[in-house]
Amino acid sequence: MMFLAPGTPFFDRDEAGTGDTDDDFRAVTSQTPDDWSCHTGPDWTMLAPHGFRMPPQGWKIHVSATSENAQSILARSWEYLVDRRIAFKFIRSRQVLLRRNGKYGDRGASGKFITVYPEDENRLASVLNELGAILDGEQGPYILSDLRWRSGPLYVRYGGFVARTMKSEKGETVPCIEDPEGRLVPDLRGPSFRPPEWVTIPDCLTEAVQARNAGTLRDFPYRAEQALHFSNGGGVYRGTDLRTGEPVLLREARPLAGIDRNGEDAVARLLRERDCLRKLAGLKWVPELIDARVGHEHHFLVREYVEGETLGVRTTRDNPSSPNADPDRTAAYTRWALDVLDQIEQGVRAMHERGVVFGDLHPGNVLVRPDGSVAFIDLETASTDLTAHQIHAAPGFTAPSTHRGKDIDRYALGCLRIALFAPFTSLLPWDAGKLDQLIELVESRYPVPEDYGAKVRADLAPLTTLDGTGEQDGRAEEVSGDLPTDSARHLAAGRRGLTAVGQGILATATPRREDRLFPGDTAQFLLPEGGACLAYGAAGVLWALSEAGTEVPAAHIDWLEESARRFTNPSPGLYTGTSGVACALQRLGRTDAAAALLQEASGAEPANDSLLDGRAGLGLAHLYMARATGDDAALKHATVLAEQLVESAASRPPRRGEAGLMRGRSGGALLLLRLHAHTPDTGLLDGARDLLDTDLRALGWTVEAGAVRAEVGEGWAEGAVGVRPTFAAGSGGTAMVLSEYLARRHEPRFALACETVLRGALDCIPHTAGLFHGFAGVLLAATRLAGPAEAAVVERRAATLGLYEVTHEGRPAFLGLENVRLTTDLATGAAGVLLALNAANTTPGTVAFL
Repeated sequence: MMFLAPGTPFFDRDEAGTGDTDDDFRAVTSQTPDDWSCHTGPDWTMLAPHGFRMPPQGWKIHVSATSENAQSILARSWEYLVDRRIAFKFIRSRQVLLRRNGKYGDRGASGKFITVYPEDENRLASVLNELGAILDGEQGPYILSDLRWRSGPLYVRYGGFVARTMKSEKGETVPCIEDPEGRLVPDLRGPSFRPPEWVTIPDCLTEAVQARNAGTLRDFPYRAEQALHFSNGGGVYRGTDLRTGEPVLLREARPLAGIDRNGEDAVARLLRERDCLRKLAGLKWVPELIDARVGHEHHFLVREYVEGETLGVRTTRDNPSSPNADPDRTAAYTRWALDVLDQIEQGVRAMHERGVVFGDLHPGNVLVRPDGSVAFIDLETASTDLTAHQIHAAPGFTAPSTHRGKDIDRYALGCLRIALFAPFTSLLPWDAGKLDQLIELVESRYPVPEDYGAKVRADLAPLTTLDGTGEQDGRAEEVSGDLPTDSARHLAAGRRGLTAVGQGILATATPRREDRLFPGDTAQFLLPEGGACLAYGAAGVLWALSEAGTEVPAAHIDWLEESARRFTNPSPGLYTGTSGVACALQRLGRTDAAAALLQEASGAEPANDSLLDGRAGLGLAHLYMARATGDDAALKHATVLAEQLVESAASRPPRRGEAGLMRGRSGGALLLLRLHAHTPDTGLLDGARDLLDTDLRALGWTVEAGAVRAEVGEGWAEGAVGVRPTFAAGSGGTAMVLSEYLARRHEPRFALACETVLRGALDCIPHTAGLFHGFAGVLLAATRLAGPAEAAVVERRAATLGLYEVTHEGRPAFLGLENVRLTTDLATGAAGVLLALNAANTTPGTVAFL
């Protein structure tokens, strides 16, 4: 939510609270005290007295606050801390504080408003006692990672004072502290107070520890046994009623946390859900309310535990979305889906007759019981106000702003009528023609009743408004994109389509910004090199434009080169770091800048062995530069990285999540195969074969002497996620590497795997368009795996991209992950679509490292 800035169709920083705005606390613009230094960043303002030497780690104090009392707490804390020359920092604005305390905020950061850095334990004790007395009685969200000091807003934890990082066992960059032996270890910030085992609790905290240990749920008649979901507002747990032994569901709400856009906290939503469940008691679609009580400051709602799967899980698994699916299976699924929709419609009508609006109806909030009946869950946004606006909703099921009360649920029901067959309702607000296109898609593939389309349109249209006249209230439709009035369109084929997509990308460029040139995924703002990197930034976009034959403006290449000069301690990764940027600069003719950047990347330690950001990717970058420039040193460096990778792979099995082209062993196999082009060493082929075998197993396939098959079901559609033919984490990217292996050595089981993946790729219709996890990657895999006999089928598959196309300022555009915002990057957006379209319209070949 922090990058869903209003007024733009792209992911972006919310400028409120990140610059000099009226929302800043007065202390941000106050006169810096004499002999003090002050630095204000996007979130924090840091103050320290001159000469103060910050200890690297120790006991720090956090002050919690709400948006209502933050100004007062800050003013009093400022006066106390400056007077005693104690270093501290504070959240700079109400907007940032609201975001951190919000419904979608980080649980680990929630509540932290001021951080105080006592230089020793004596100063720790004095600050707790003195500042604690000054702020006594103030409220703020409970800081989960800390020890609470008495009943006020002060909390304590042991951790780092200065920013230090290390690589975790998974290769991730994490905060760290130093243990007594001088070793760097992760600075853990979990949801409970757990200081490092070697740290002694100061005497001044004895009382607080005793109070914490006494504040248990001894009189709580329920036991939480399995966490089902966490948010900043609390958790959801499967549990047991200790009095009866019956399973229950526990919903937890944290006071003053999980603030929504209406300013309500998690407790307010839980109490509203409690009241609505009471009104709906006895309805077969609604779980029974068992209890509602407070335990150790948190509120709990206890209801009947409903066995079953969410509607989203059932439809994703069972929907035969392929146009070539067995007709009997398609007919059976259609009958099931229509029955479920009838049940949902009856349940919603019954809720309305009791005076309750659901407000957040979507596939994740409907459970399908083992007997086929449905149950509504998660009623935290339900309301007894039949004229209320929608509080929040899942993407693809959010009603227009003109809808109120019952019409909000009817709109969601209309979306469900589409989503159970074609899960693309997130596209509806972006393009008026999508409704006709989706109805046509469903009616052409599923034996739905003749009145199917009419029912969808009737549900989506509001019946009543605030005054009951049927007239709309004149409010402008709140949509994220443009709404052209033409009906369903299809992406233009061939060079015309490539040109249109390329021009659409170029039209979004913002060369005056330093953080990004093209709008992309939120990773642009989370990764240090995000705005420039290959996966999410300018390097990938410019690479795709160049590959597709679109002229790249010199000013854009200048931007990328200048951005690379600003990197500080950059990651060397191919897709998320500097080596990928170096390859793009080389591709675009900036040879000197590329060589310098790759040289810098060569001196950094890769995070892991992956293609995404590890040794495989860095090695392929060196190979690319060696081919482009004839640099023998680059070739030698790639060879060394390959040797390290093979040694590493032999020493440990893949961890969870290490599967597929980007994170699995396939990336390493690709490096070995490309090295084989420079040497007749058959050991490279043997190593690639072993890595590919390992990756297929990690993806959920069984590798046997004569065959490769999915472990579950009869095909990719019924298997695990890794069996799906997607590019980054599925079998599609791995099969592309298998095909490169087969070009050098025949392996019957690999050939069979490629054939299986190709069949899946010719049928698969993912929810999003992007290269890494969506249709563009599936199309690229199909293009690389197909032979002459499948050429016509691949061409028809390329036309399917029109299903994902929306219009932005008169040009084709594509939504990123979750179809929430438009993106142009390589991994999730239009650049990846462009690359896949280009491959489908040209002779298949090997392009660099894809």
